[in-house]
Amino acid sequence: MASLPKTSRRPVPLLVLQTMRPRQWIKNSFVLAGVVFSGRLDHVSSIGNALVVTIAFCLASGASYLLNDARDAETDRLNPRTAGRPIARGDLPVGVAYAASGVALLAALGLALVVNLASAGVVAAFLALQFAYTLGLKHVLFIDVMAIAALFVLRAFAGVVAVDARISPWLLLVTGLLALFLALTKRRGEAVAMGGQSNPQRPVLDYYSVSLLDELIGVVTPSVVVVYAIYTVLGASTDTMLATVPFVLYGIFRVLFLMHHRDRVGMTEEVDALVYRDAPLLACVVLWGVACAVIILTA
Repeated sequence: MASLPKTSRRPVPLLVLQTMRPRQWIKNSFVLAGVVFSGRLDHVSSIGNALVVTIAFCLASGASYLLNDARDAETDRLNPRTAGRPIARGDLPVGVAYAASGVALLAALGLALVVNLASAGVVAAFLALQFAYTLGLKHVLFIDVMAIAALFVLRAFAGVVAVDARISPWLLLVTGLLALFLALTKRRGEAVAMGGQSNPQRPVLDYYSVSLLDELIGVVTPSVVVVYAIYTVLGASTDTMLATVPFVLYGIFRVLFLMHHRDRVGMTEEVDALVYRDAPLLACVVLWGVACAVIILTA
């Protein structure tokens, strides 16, 4: 009798890394905003500090993902989108995930502390809010998306304290509003994907409807544009930053287009992946970043 083939399994370190979701770490690029908008791109030490804190946030994010997947393993198995995660499919033991989460947490705090105490404090606040989100806030109507927005503000603020600089509070405000816009867009994608069915993994979706989310997005969208325009006039180091507003407008228009034509462009509820999946949106983000850097450095 022929023996059955053995199931191949990746090494544990690779499974841990997969569970830490490196593709999601693009969110931590918000940490680099501090060194860019403070005009310190020509300071090697500032760039180094910003990169170290960015890595710390990647580790902190990975720690929260490990905790989240370890806690939600049972419900993840019920969702086709998450059933393939290492813990849900049984390849990565829950105990190993918890241990790896603790190691990543300590490494994140240690790296941030190398830069300065303030950076470590912001990372600690980020971890506390991220774990609170994982343990319960993600199930509370409206608080879930507001918590996501706050996490992005903490990323941006960490970039500021890492280089010991001052930037306009308008920039932090627009960061939070933009994150809120993307979080609501993601919830809308999830609501559309569920088609009105209950979701044991995200009970909060039972309270969100597509029409409600459309209204909320309609409130937040103009707020992002207005606050960013105010920043370019009142908060930026030069009025020339006003020239970057069209990039922000196009980026928002593109996300809204993708949101309403998700079947045509193959968009999923993972809005975070849009930046590197959609070429026009990626080009817009890159051009905006280059324009901001050039304007600030030549101001």
